[in-house]
Amino acid sequence: METGQSFAVLDILVLFGLVLSLFLVVLLWSSRSFRSEVHQYYALAIISLNMSLTVTWFEALVPANGLLEIINWQFLFPFTFMMYALKAIKDPLGSSSVIWILIAPCLLLSLFHLVDFITDFDVFDWLSGGDDERYANLIEIISFSFTPFSMALVGFSYRKVHQAKNIYAQEKRWLEFNSLSILAFCILWLLSDFIAVLLDFAIWEYLLASLGIFLVVTTYQGVHHLNIFEQRRQLKDIQINKDKKDSASTASRAQAGSSKRMKGKIEKLHSLMVEDKLFLNPELTRSMVANILELSDSYLSELISTTLNTSFNDYINEFRVKRAIDIFNDRKSNIFSIEAIGYESGFKTKSVFYKAFKKVTQKTPGEYRRSLKLS
Repeated sequence: METGQSFAVLDILVLFGLVLSLFLVVLLWSSRSFRSEVHQYYALAIISLNMSLTVTWFEALVPANGLLEIINWQFLFPFTFMMYALKAIKDPLGSSSVIWILIAPCLLLSLFHLVDFITDFDVFDWLSGGDDERYANLIEIISFSFTPFSMALVGFSYRKVHQAKNIYAQEKRWLEFNSLSILAFCILWLLSDFIAVLLDFAIWEYLLASLGIFLVVTTYQGVHHLNIFEQRRQLKDIQINKDKKDSASTASRAQAGSSKRMKGKIEKLHSLMVEDKLFLNPELTRSMVANILELSDSYLSELISTTLNTSFNDYINEFRVKRAIDIFNDRKSNIFSIEAIGYESGFKTKSVFYKAFKKVTQKTPGEYRRSLKLS
């Protein structure tokens, strides 16, 4: 492939990333499901990254000192991303006024650009005393400082997310992936000149093209994940599940214990599910339950099989399915997606939720929800 052709392909990839990410940002702001502070910071982070890429990649098409360059997008992005991460994990620092000092570089540089745009007075030229060499060095220092500044804030965000204990495991993995991906980009960008000299290869064009693709992937996935996380929080907040006593089928099976010891263990097991709601933990294993009941793994399986005539996984999933049914039967749940309800019921994946739900109800979750609307 010729160089011109390869650049044309890269142009298309970057442009595609910019357009799609902006479209999805509009979706974030226009949808009722995303009207929260966390989502607003996420949208701002995507917009600032998008605009940084636009100004850098299409600098030949973007007028110097034009409208797009008034806001210093490069220094805005790491701050908004950090705020998004802090708000998502509900870190107290996200609500502290002290953290806002980190927006100072963006505000100061944006003010300089605004003055230049309105009055045609170049603040940077004034600061350098009209000396061309000092002017060039000043611009170079500002451009270079963006990378370590971004690495510091994004790295700090990753550390906070990694230490967070009060968020969903999937949300944690999503935030860690975003942070590490951006950190990797910053490191490669910092080393781009060295790599170009060493390998005689202009890596920066491909880094920016990769950033365009990253915008597509992360924004699309971000909209999906943000929707699931927010719905799960809402499901918890409105407490649409009631603590129910033993269902008739499970109660009758629990009474079938052939000995007092077995009956006592089954009753304790049932209490762990009904009262402690252990089944809501998607990482729950047979060994964890066996340790609580002070039994061996094999004996617990045998106890459930002989006494309840089912397997450990089916026993746990039955509680999860019943919880999902309770949610479906509440009219307030109509605004929530099936996937969010499955996760909130304790299922680790969408496929396991569908399979277990159909095994218990002979219907898929979608079919069950539609049947409720028809009744």
